[in-house]
Order: sequence, then C-alpha cells, then structure tokens
Amino acid sequence: MDKCKIVFSDIDGTLLTSENKIGENTNKKIKELEYLGIPFVLVSARMPEGIYLVQKALNIKSPIVCYSGGLIIDEENKIIDSRGIKVSKAIEVKKYVKDNWKDICCSVYSYNNWIADDIKNKWIIQESEITKAIPIIGELTDVLENNQEIHKILCIGDADIINEAVNKLKEKYPELSIYKSKDTYLEIMEGQANKADAVKILCDSMNINIKHSISFGDNYNDIDMLKTTGKSYAMGNAPEEVKMQADYVTLDNNNEGIFEVLKKYSFK
Repeated sequence: MDKCKIVFSDIDGTLLTSENKIGENTNKKIKELEYLGIPFVLVSARMPEGIYLVQKALNIKSPIVCYSGGLIIDEENKIIDSRGIKVSKAIEVKKYVKDNWKDICCSVYSYNNWIADDIKNKWIIQESEITKAIPIIGELTDVLENNQEIHKILCIGDADIINEAVNKLKEKYPELSIYKSKDTYLEIMEGQANKADAVKILCDSMNINIKHSISFGDNYNDIDMLKTTGKSYAMGNAPEEVKMQADYVTLDNNNEGIFEVLKKYSFK
C-alpha cells in the first residue's frame, strides 16, 4: 500500500461502534500512529467538547475538525478556521423549522456552546447521552455575545419528517449546507463549511501533500472529504450512494473497518 502521512476519520458510525465504543485493535493502531507522528484527525459534525471526549479515550493529541468543517482547531486548542451562520439567520431558520414541523427538535451550536429550548426533550436527552455534552437552556440572543457565529443548527426527528424537511429547507436556503448525518438527524451549517476544505486547510498548515492522506466515513456529509483525500474508504455500514463515492469499501464500524485498512499501510 502507499505511504500515509495523515488520517482523517469521521466519528459516529465510522470510528465508534453502534454502542459508541472504539474497537480494541483500532485503538491500539491509532496509538501506534501517534507514536510514529502520524496525525489521526477526528472530523465530525460534533462540537469540540464531543470530539475531545473521543480524543481522550484514544489518548492522542491532534487537530480536530468540528461541525463538518465549520470550525478547525489545532493540537494546541487554537482556532485555525471558523465558518458560521449569522445569529439573525439562525433565528430565522429555527423559526421556519418550528413553524412547519412542530415535532422536530431544533437546537444550535456556537463554538463550544450547545443551546436548546427544552432539556427534557427526548431527542436532546438522546444526543446528550451520546456526546456527553450538556446543553444551555435559553434564547440565542441571551446566551451569545455580540457577533458570535452559529456553527450548526441540529434538527432531530422521526425519519419521515426529516426526509420532508431536508428537501424543503434546501429549496428555501440554498446558501446553507443542509444534509442528513443519519436518518433522524438533519445538520444545517454555513454554506462554505465542509469537510473537504477542512482537510485541505489542515494538510496545507502541516505541510503534508494531500495525496498522502486517507479518510474514513460512513454518511452523506463525508462524501466531499472522501472525494478529496489521496485514498478514501467508506464503511461497510454506509449507504450505497456513499460507498460509490469512495475509492474503497472496508468492513463496517462494528467490525473495526478502520483497523482492517490501517494495518495494511506503511507509515513515513
């Protein structure tokens, strides 16, 4: 296999199993990469706190890509790039969702803040259990300081309602990045926020030729990253449309698909 100098990986449905755990062999291999000086970069729609939780479990220190490219932070916790939605636009979008789909739970993220209307909502409880993040209850204008950006609007609901909402939202707000990260999750971000630009920015900042990068992903918001890195691998649990956009398909997230690939590569 070709040499690899940097690895980019999605988290949920890719690195983590369906029980939100990291496979033992995968964990050991990533630690080996850390020892060899190969960055293993977590690329996710999660907020920083949710990504750092996974980094801590891996015991690694690398840059992270949050909000699917909306916020890039280096290994020293300094912001490299930030692309967010204006608060006024976020309020408008949130109101549109609430007016049209009362059963959709809509919350927003800004840097390391997660802001929700109802902490007892079942979807908020579910997301909190997965990411271990605790939301702030309140209005955006009360919680955020002047000129802060909204890095993500998260809409959660039953799959059929989310399917209906994604198409209508894309039509109404073509300037935004709108996609499903899973059947019940709809992510809304600034139009220029994407994983492809993020991996390019990080490779440039670390003086790594992007042809020596590889990426792993399992869903639609990973496609642009999969098409950008030197080699790309869709997980076995990914939708067929995602698999078609990757160079290769590996085992699913419950069978350590990332390890199956990394053990075949030479490094440095």
